[in-house]
Amino acid sequence: MNGLPATAAAEAAIEISGLNFEYETAGQQKVRALDGIELSIAKGEFVSILGPSGCGKSTLLYIVGGFVPFNQGSIIVEGRPLAGPGPDRGVVFQQFALFPWKTVQQNVLYGMEKQRVPKAERLERAARLIREVGLAGFEDSFPSQLSGGMRQRAAIARTLAVDPSILLMDEPFGALDAQTRSIMQEQLLEIWRSTGKTVLFVTHDVREAVYLSQRVVLMTKRPGRIKEIVDTDFEKGGEFAGGKRFDDTVEYIWNQVKAEIGASHG
Repeated sequence: MNGLPATAAAEAAIEISGLNFEYETAGQQKVRALDGIELSIAKGEFVSILGPSGCGKSTLLYIVGGFVPFNQGSIIVEGRPLAGPGPDRGVVFQQFALFPWKTVQQNVLYGMEKQRVPKAERLERAARLIREVGLAGFEDSFPSQLSGGMRQRAAIARTLAVDPSILLMDEPFGALDAQTRSIMQEQLLEIWRSTGKTVLFVTHDVREAVYLSQRVVLMTKRPGRIKEIVDTDFEKGGEFAGGKRFDDTVEYIWNQVKAEIGASHG
């Protein structure tokens, strides 16, 4: 199923139409990375992007973030044409991206200071977010003193502190061990449900995509095109997953990804 689910286009958080992206290699050869991307994401929707390595899924995320200029097409973010990065979109990277010389609290406060949020308000918001991501008691710790999962929690709290309506997440749990990853997935779902933010999530993990998302966007090998959009907005059950529908959906998506990987080596 392509396009918006049951919501009207007027309620879209992100609308991508006819998006093409090319880059030039060191040898001045042009490479088409994304080709004809058409995608609408509703306000408050959780959408994951999956595909073989090199298909352009992270590039697409960074284009939506306003960090990478695109060659052709249009992107509308909450009713306005995309014009570079903005406070309406918060990005969470795989490698945490914290300031190593700042404490957890100072990292979370940073964006609010730039926005000139009143001091009392930013201190209250930072304390609440640090508590919500499970880092109470670590406010004065530096990133080097934290585990990988704790650093990613701090990074998520820092992103949420500036209150973006859209979260762009590039494999945010990819560097974590399985147990920590599962905990972080639960925390992300709690944050999403309680805030109603729109989430665009890039991952290599099929089970993670099906578990977290309402829809999964399957991309082809390069040049990346949207092969299919799979509805995953159903009751998953269990701590991580459960039920035949979940397992069947994971198997179906994985087979589609494997077919693309096979095509890229054929």
